[in-house]
Amino acid sequence: MGKSMNAKIMVEARDVHKFYGDFEALCGVSMDIHEGEVVVICGPSGSGKSTFLRCINGLERIQGGDIVVDGLSVTDPNTNMTELRSEVGMVFQQFNLYPHMTALQNITIAPIKVRGSNRPEAEKVAHDLLGKVGIPEKADSFPSELSGGQQQRVAIARALAMNPKVMLFDEATSALDPEIIHEVLNVMLDLARDGMTMAVVTHEMGFAKEVASQVVFMDEGLIVEAGDPNVFFSNPKEERSKQFLEKIL
Repeated sequence: MGKSMNAKIMVEARDVHKFYGDFEALCGVSMDIHEGEVVVICGPSGSGKSTFLRCINGLERIQGGDIVVDGLSVTDPNTNMTELRSEVGMVFQQFNLYPHMTALQNITIAPIKVRGSNRPEAEKVAHDLLGKVGIPEKADSFPSELSGGQQQRVAIARALAMNPKVMLFDEATSALDPEIIHEVLNVMLDLARDGMTMAVVTHEMGFAKEVASQVVFMDEGLIVEAGDPNVFFSNPKEERSKQFLEKIL
């Protein structure tokens, strides 16, 4: 799945620092994500992985450095953050669906309200996306009528409905029962194979081995090691990476 490095840089993070009070959650993180690349970010709890994803789409403000998403800087006061967020789809651990809306309504609300799509057009796209994530028959179901895996697939369809340039997945399978994790991972695999630019925080190392173009290992707010997945899994350079892999593989 390696992408040529002359592909356009979609996300450029430079020396990113993020504080919560006195606690430094990100201690100078730098990373490029190229168009069509799948970057898997792994590491122990509290290493800053999820915080970093949330900084990419401006859900968290950074205190140092910069992140530029397809030419838009998260630190530039002139950047329209609504526009930036509409370019970056995000799928969370919790599905965050509107409980009083059907799957179809959950998927169409942002394209209609933010993008100004007309309803028939937005609904056609939503039906297509429900087919893409494997639940075309669930358009009129409410979240409470869906399994966790189905809800998460609606959440992915909702993010895709904005036609984002980059998709961020923050432990998208960790709240799911083990036997339905594959439902969501298969959708993510398909997206990766279709060339979607993705940054994925996950403990699913099989997914990383299969589709990652780059694996980034974080600990204590720093990138400890980054590189080709084959090298990372078979012969990690850093002692800290080795310890982590011994625990999870």
